[in-house]
Amino acid sequence: MLRQLMILGSFIFLASCGGGSGAIKNNGGSYIPASTSSTAQSSATVSSLSSAAVSSVASSSAISGEAAGLYGLYVSLHMGRSDQLLGNAQREEQFLKFVRDGGFTYLIFYELEGMNPVSVKAQQFASLVSRAKLTAGITEVGAALGDVGEADTVVAYNNGRSASERIDVLNVEYEFWNKPDRKTEFATTISMLERFKTVAMANQLTTEIYIGWIDATEAVSLANVTDRILVHYYRPNDINIVNFGIERLEWMAAASRKVKVAPIFSSEGPKNTYDAPFMGCWLEKNPHQQAYKSWKAQYDAIDKPWKENIEVVGSTWFVYDKFLDVGIGAGNGCTN
Repeated sequence: MLRQLMILGSFIFLASCGGGSGAIKNNGGSYIPASTSSTAQSSATVSSLSSAAVSSVASSSAISGEAAGLYGLYVSLHMGRSDQLLGNAQREEQFLKFVRDGGFTYLIFYELEGMNPVSVKAQQFASLVSRAKLTAGITEVGAALGDVGEADTVVAYNNGRSASERIDVLNVEYEFWNKPDRKTEFATTISMLERFKTVAMANQLTTEIYIGWIDATEAVSLANVTDRILVHYYRPNDINIVNFGIERLEWMAAASRKVKVAPIFSSEGPKNTYDAPFMGCWLEKNPHQQAYKSWKAQYDAIDKPWKENIEVVGSTWFVYDKFLDVGIGAGNGCTN
């Protein structure tokens, strides 16, 4: 995929032609296929060792009540790769243990677009979702989608399935702010959200969108047509993190209804990202629950009237497989 570096004001954007299977999200919210670099993949040995370390950190540091409400995790299925999640019993159990130990309540899956509801993939996915809901504390499952027609894919998958196997959230993953014709692509985004909302109301689903950089007009339009908004806070640590684009929340607060939001943090580190490293090294010394705890404490300290129209519903992490590199220190490029 094309990646072009752009600087706009004080922000750095990475423009691409959108997401896709096995993709990696970066600071500007764009994607680079994870399979294009060996550094983006941990070996089975490293994954096994680091997963144990992460699981230990998660188990020992989970704070009761800290992750109350929505505590989300993006998940790449890595279909067709050597580290594919679906259909690998060991990886699936490792994943479910991480989810359960970490206190996550919400999973957002990539690579569900175009899924045949009677395919082997769909059956494997249903099994994984069911176990996540019944044994790992998951209350919602979302599908990250970048095309208006994919709402029908979700409905087709859900038809006839039990509540434990169902997808619950239509998550719009469409980075209009990185497109050459931003105005046209934003209109496409709104149309997608409106269509998703119609489908959601008819099928007991929730709608949401992930955002990187928006302006004041876009903020209000988005807030008025979706159930909740996930706002990226891709920083290397939790210092003053809430002020990273705080104006986005203020702009959304001008909507005609109360806006539900959740910050997104990134677990990427020096050796498993195509962009600047984010919290991968910070997580070597801090439990992942601390990111939201710090963000929320800083948010609560803000005394502004616009907050009355914002409802913080929790937080989200990008992305599961990068957590597998936490705990190996220098092996992930972390030296202090």
